[in-house]
Amino acid sequence: MSESARRILFVLLLAVALMQTGAHISQSFVNYPAWQFIDKDSFPAYHRVMTVGAFRFQLLPRVVELGLAIVVLLFPPRPIRRSMLVLGIGLALGALISTALIQRPIHVQLETIGNTPELLSRLRRTDWIRHVLQILRAALYLWMLWLLASPRTDTAKRSGAISNGKEGFR
Repeated sequence: MSESARRILFVLLLAVALMQTGAHISQSFVNYPAWQFIDKDSFPAYHRVMTVGAFRFQLLPRVVELGLAIVVLLFPPRPIRRSMLVLGIGLALGALISTALIQRPIHVQLETIGNTPELLSRLRRTDWIRHVLQILRAALYLWMLWLLASPRTDTAKRSGAISNGKEGFR
């Protein structure tokens, strides 16, 4: 695969990861705080609609991100180390596991019994796990983008293009 194609794949990975992160931040800091103002009896119907949106804009992009990340891991652009990509995949999987094991069971209860103050509080209290993982992942991908866009990369070191002890620049 050409270096140009590798870079394009990485930029697509970054775009999907940042879009998914933005959707999560919007959900957590815009929607969750407003849920306390929705009537308990009408909340389950509202939550079902929100769940469809969360599936489309959070879960599907996460799955696409993980697929792209695996492809980029197999074909990384020159300045990107595979260990950085493995860390990014681990952070994305950590957020997905947190969703499945911690937040999703709370959402099931919200949809069944309504938005009680206890459930809303527990949801927001446990969401910090995903926040930390998402922010670290986004920062990691932005750092990798900086490495990719940096005029001085370590491609010379990795490709063996060192002559007379001086690094080559591309």
